[in-house]
Amino acid sequence: MGSIKQVERSQLQEQINALNRLLSQASGLPSGGWIRRMRKALGMSGAALSRRLGGGRTQVANLERYEREEGVSLRNMREAAEAMGCRFVYAIVPPSGSNVESLINRQARKKTKKQIHAAAGHMALEDQSLSAADQRAELERLSQALLQKLPRDFWTPDD
Repeated sequence: MGSIKQVERSQLQEQINALNRLLSQASGLPSGGWIRRMRKALGMSGAALSRRLGGGRTQVANLERYEREEGVSLRNMREAAEAMGCRFVYAIVPPSGSNVESLINRQARKKTKKQIHAAAGHMALEDQSLSAADQRAELERLSQALLQKLPRDFWTPDD
């Protein structure tokens, strides 16, 4: 049985993976942005949304432009969504076709390869090199050991 941290991490991973599967069906940011897309779907004019936001005539045009330019704040997105009777959803998920576990495994293999490469240099000097098959087995063994404990420096960038 795993530790509480491992159970919690596993639950978080599954939640993110489930969201990622759902989001993979979407085509990403619509060309006009989400504010414009929802406003049009509701049949709401820019002027009507501006009034609901309590702003001037150009407020929605500016919001939509800032969104397309990736300069809109999360607060502005939430306020616009609420003014349209919607909710704003914000998420960070793995790249399409990936999941949290694959990101973690990739990092473990990267760190382990660095360790093996350093050790292989020393072993070659002593004429004790491992075969390719032994290196692959050692990579797998060390990666699994690293995944079990996820040390503090696990995500530290390698130089």
